[in-house]
Amino acid sequence: MTTFSISLFAQDITGNWTGMLTGSKGSIEINFSIFKKQNTFESSIDIPFNGLFDVKAEETTVKDSVIVMTFPKLNLVYKGKVKNKSEINGHLFKGGNPIVLDLKLGEKVKLQRPQEPLPPFDYYTENVAFKSSEGLQIKGTLSLPNKKGKFPVVIIISGSGPHDRVGNMYGHKPYLVIADHLTKNGIGVLRYDERGIGESEGNFEAAKISEFSEDVSSAISYLKTRKNINKKKIGLIGHSLGGIVGSKVASERTDVSFLVLMAAPGLDGDEMMLLQKAALERQIGANEAQIEFGQKMMKGTYAIITETSLEKQALKDSLNSFYIKNYGPLIPENQREAIVNQLGSSEIVSLIRSKPSEFIEKVNCPVLAINGSKDLQVTPKENLEAIKTSLKKSGNTDFEILEFDNLNHLFQESETGSLNEYAQLEQTISPEVLKKMTSWILEQVD
Repeated sequence: MTTFSISLFAQDITGNWTGMLTGSKGSIEINFSIFKKQNTFESSIDIPFNGLFDVKAEETTVKDSVIVMTFPKLNLVYKGKVKNKSEINGHLFKGGNPIVLDLKLGEKVKLQRPQEPLPPFDYYTENVAFKSSEGLQIKGTLSLPNKKGKFPVVIIISGSGPHDRVGNMYGHKPYLVIADHLTKNGIGVLRYDERGIGESEGNFEAAKISEFSEDVSSAISYLKTRKNINKKKIGLIGHSLGGIVGSKVASERTDVSFLVLMAAPGLDGDEMMLLQKAALERQIGANEAQIEFGQKMMKGTYAIITETSLEKQALKDSLNSFYIKNYGPLIPENQREAIVNQLGSSEIVSLIRSKPSEFIEKVNCPVLAINGSKDLQVTPKENLEAIKTSLKKSGNTDFEILEFDNLNHLFQESETGSLNEYAQLEQTISPEVLKKMTSWILEQVD
């Protein structure tokens, strides 16, 4: 329960607080936003360097000039004493280890995002809602070139992790940028808050690829009820895991006009994740012995997931036992718990168990599959080749496979492809990619 003291309410601490966290690798900026909601305080944290923005604190307590903000999903706690109206002296605890972090009141550093469109828009937008197959209300935004007319539309399907309709990630809003560009070029776009996220009902943590696919299918059915939509020209754009979802929907419905796969897996989930792990480790300078050790460990982990039907806590217990038995003190308890919780989530389990080829081999509509040469999360060579092989098996000849030079997983122009670059780069998405997707989609709806 959130607590507060009357004396501290008299001393207003609401606002943006910023501090510099100093470590062996340099300094990074940490931002906290503290605000009142009725008679309690609430807060959120931004760590731009790590691509974390507006992560809400599970609990914010203020008592006797001491503020405590807890972020269990990040394994972080901040505890500080209010010195005066513009200073807080305190520590950030990571896994229980304290690091000095003093805060000063002031404006956050505004990230430069030159591609992010701002209203008023020179096209029609509408907040919409549709029902999932389970009766959940899913809310989103539909943008059309004009209020009147009948337009082709694409549905944007997000990648792994919870996403709202603009695709908030690493301080960028890629789905908003894509929607703006397509709509200005005559193509409508539906983008929505995933179940349990933003204004949508449901529980994101319990959802798998099957549930995400049902939501996309419900979105198609909704669009077909509207008079200003060309019902024969409804397509899908799926990014990363969203590409698996899009392929599943396109393999099951005959009314998907076209499919765009952005950095989508073509390999089985466990194989794709092993390649991802090795690529990320090489990028940070791990030696081959370390990489080989990690591959062996994760192969054992993924085998438990793919070779059993265990779910939820039973699966987590099995993974935990595997690590304790085989790796014991090599993996600290808090690190082991974090790995188990991540790998045991419904979404990640369904990704590891996924076999995209089973869907792609049944897709008969036109397909554009693209990736960046510096994508470390869905490695381009192996996954694009797997997509190509699966499409050929289906007898589908109407497809294009394209690898863009020097683009990362988010399709930003990148030096290394490192995840750390995502938030640091000003570019949200390569103009070349926007241009290609737009021209290709216009060919399909012409």
